[in-house]
Amino acid sequence: MAAAILTAGSFSAKAQGRTDVNLYMGFMNATYTSLDQTRGTSHKDLYSIYEPYYTVNSGPSLTLDVNRRLLPWLGAGLQAGYSYMSGEKKYNIGNAPKKEFSQTMLAFLPQVKFFIPSPRHFRLYAKAAAGINLNLGETIVGEPISFAWDIVPIGFEWGGQFIYGTAEICAGNVITGARVGVGFRF
Repeated sequence: MAAAILTAGSFSAKAQGRTDVNLYMGFMNATYTSLDQTRGTSHKDLYSIYEPYYTVNSGPSLTLDVNRRLLPWLGAGLQAGYSYMSGEKKYNIGNAPKKEFSQTMLAFLPQVKFFIPSPRHFRLYAKAAAGINLNLGETIVGEPISFAWDIVPIGFEWGGQFIYGTAEICAGNVITGARVGVGFRF
């Protein structure tokens, strides 16, 4: 019984600090940035005046990711994202009526995270994720279920070892731009 208690204690000591849970708020989901055409309605080609254009409103994108350190420089985990978008689909020429839409997007992506050697209270990393994107509601762009990817060429964590702030630059079809958030390590 004592051997079992000592063994369990050593496993929990090893596992401490190996799992990260991060909650982010992103500023532009990728579908929004591809559709928002309200800034300039000039058309490059004649045929494009017959194509629809969109006026889009979007809220923040929320992302939750969980990572487990496999090696000192490598982690694996899962990322789940939520974003919402609404707007109108319009035509410049023709008598097609405006059409309002709303779309909720959920993304589920397995990911790998690469930890770059850095100081204890300012940690650098990079990560890559690929999975599926579910479009709920009226699908304006893409299919109801599509391939999703997210690459973070540079991200950083600052602060404590158990509770810390985090920010990252993102590219992909889930988030384009940046995310900031808070993380917990246990």
